[in-house]
Amino acid sequence: MPDRMQVRHIAIRSVDPDQLSSFYEKAFGLKVVRRNPRGTKSSIYMSDGFMHIAINAAKDDQPNGIWHFGFLVPSLDPINAITPVHQGETAPGRHAENYIIDPQGNRIDVVLDMWPT
Repeated sequence: MPDRMQVRHIAIRSVDPDQLSSFYEKAFGLKVVRRNPRGTKSSIYMSDGFMHIAINAAKDDQPNGIWHFGFLVPSLDPINAITPVHQGETAPGRHAENYIIDPQGNRIDVVLDMWPT
């Protein structure tokens, strides 16, 4: 657990996660650290050893592009004192995707732990 808040995660929606992950691998040297099935396509999780990029398969009604970003935080309490923290999805081997909505309507993940880099 960190002693301060750190931006550690960017999630991108894509109609072709494999193509996009190949681009990030070639252009920036990111490595695939995990794949999760998501309908007929996979969500691909990449890392540079510190930051994570999640490339999520976009559904037909969703635009390509940045979906949200996330902070690794030492505690949810100070955030929850300012704005409600929503409990996100959990699954075996995954961190809890707690999130807030900022005043402009953007989703921001706030997590207490991250998957390995």
